[in-house]
Amino acid sequence: MLLGLVGCGSDSDDDNVLGGRGTADLVITDDKAPFYDHSTLKMPLDREITFTVFNDAKDRHNIVIPAFDIDMDIAPGETVSVKIPAVKEAPRDGFFSFYCKYHQAEGEQGRIEILG
Repeated sequence: MLLGLVGCGSDSDDDNVLGGRGTADLVITDDKAPFYDHSTLKMPLDREITFTVFNDAKDRHNIVIPAFDIDMDIAPGETVSVKIPAVKEAPRDGFFSFYCKYHQAEGEQGRIEILG
């Protein structure tokens, strides 16, 4: 997600809204399985969003968002910026999936819900 949630994070509504009032960074940590500090992020319609993903873990991780052709590796201690274009309408199921291609089978995955 992209945006300063640290290790333990919180799942309050403001904290995981991309481009919202709270922070919306996504942190990868060894302290919490399955690695991402949030498994659900939210983004508003019709607004381009840029967020950061910080790898606070010991191993290389990744973020893949298939709907936007995003596939970025993140080395330990590294931060990457992820840019999602404005979405004019929500997909049929109301969300976009994201995952780590190295650890998806271990549960490192989530979704970006579209706020309408």
